Amino acid sequence: MTQKSTILLGFGLHTNAHGDDPDWRGFWNNLVGRLDGAAEFLTLEDRFADPGRDGLDAILLANWLAPRSRDIGIIAGAPLNFVEPFHVSTAIATLDYVSAGRAGLLIQRLDQQRSRDAGRAIGALKGFPAVDPPSLDSDTLAATEVVRRLWDSWEDDAVIRDVTSQRYVDGEKLHYIHFQSADFRVLGPSITPRPPQGQPLVAFGWTTEADLALARVADAVFVPAGTGFAGVAAKLRGDGQGTRPKVIADLQVRPDAADVAELVAAAQTSVAQGAEGIRLILPAPYRQIASVVDALVPALRADLLVAQPVGADLRTRFGLPVARNRYAAAA
Repeated sequence: MTQKSTILLGFGLHTNAHGDDPDWRGFWNNLVGRLDGAAEFLTLEDRFADPGRDGLDAILLANWLAPRSRDIGIIAGAPLNFVEPFHVSTAIATLDYVSAGRAGLLIQRLDQQRSRDAGRAIGALKGFPAVDPPSLDSDTLAATEVVRRLWDSWEDDAVIRDVTSQRYVDGEKLHYIHFQSADFRVLGPSITPRPPQGQPLVAFGWTTEADLALARVADAVFVPAGTGFAGVAAKLRGDGQGTRPKVIADLQVRPDAADVAELVAAAQTSVAQGAEGIRLILPAPYRQIASVVDALVPALRADLLVAQPVGADLRTRFGLPVARNRYAAAA
C-alpha cells in the first residue's frame, strides 16, 4: 500500500500559453477557473527571460488573474537581473493584497545572449550588469535581497489613518533599506505597505550546480524530476546554510500522451527521493487542461497527495513560519 504524504501540488505555465488566440482574456479566465481548486499553486514564467520568445508580463497577468480566482496561489516570474527590483517589490506586494495572501515571486534570469541584447538596447544607462554568468547571478541575488528588504520597509502597523493628527502613516514605522551593490543602489522605503504575508513566497528554478547561491535565498526550489533529482534534493536539504527551501519536483506533462500512470509513478519516485511537492509543467494547456484536471490530478491525490487547507495564505501552505520584519525587530 502506498504511504500517504502531505505533498504540495502545483502547475507551471508560461505567459504565452494562449498562443495566437486574440481573446487572451477569455483564455486565461477559463484556464484559471479550471485550475482554481485543483492545486495549491500556479507559477507563471515570464517568457521575456527566454531567447527568441515573448509573452504577457507575468506579474501583470498574475494581478489580472488574482481577483478572478479564489484559492490557488499565484507565483509570478520576473527576470530580476533586468527589471527594477523596486518595481518588482511593489508589484508583488500589490498581488499579495489583490489575492489576499496568495502571492509569490519566481526568480528568473536573462541568459547571456538576452542580457547582451538588453544591454545594447539600454545603451549608456548605468545599472545593467556585465553579461558573464557570475555577474548575472550576483545581480540577481542583489535584486532579490532588495525586493525582500523593501517588503520589510513598512512595519505591519505603519498605516494609522489618524484623523486627529491628519496622518495616514506613522513615519517612524517606515524604514530606509540603504542597499548598495556593484551595479545599483536603492534607498527606499517602498511606496506600498507591507504585504499581507509580510514576505510573499520566493521561488527559484534549479538548472545547474552554479544555482546553489540563488537556491539558498529562496523559500521553494523547483528541480527537474528524474536523474540527478535525489542528489540535488539532498544538497538542498543538507546544505546547512540557514533555513532550507522546500524542494519541489518538476514533472513535464507531454501534450499528446495519456501518461497518467507514468506521471503518478514518477511522482512517487520523486517523493521517495525527497520531493515535498510536485509541479506539473504544461507546455500546451489549451490541449491538456481537461485530461490533467479530470484524470491526472485525481490520480495523484488518490495515490499520494493530501489537499492543503483552503483559504490559507501561500506561506502557510508551504509550511513557512510567520515572516519577521527585520527592521521592526531591530528597532
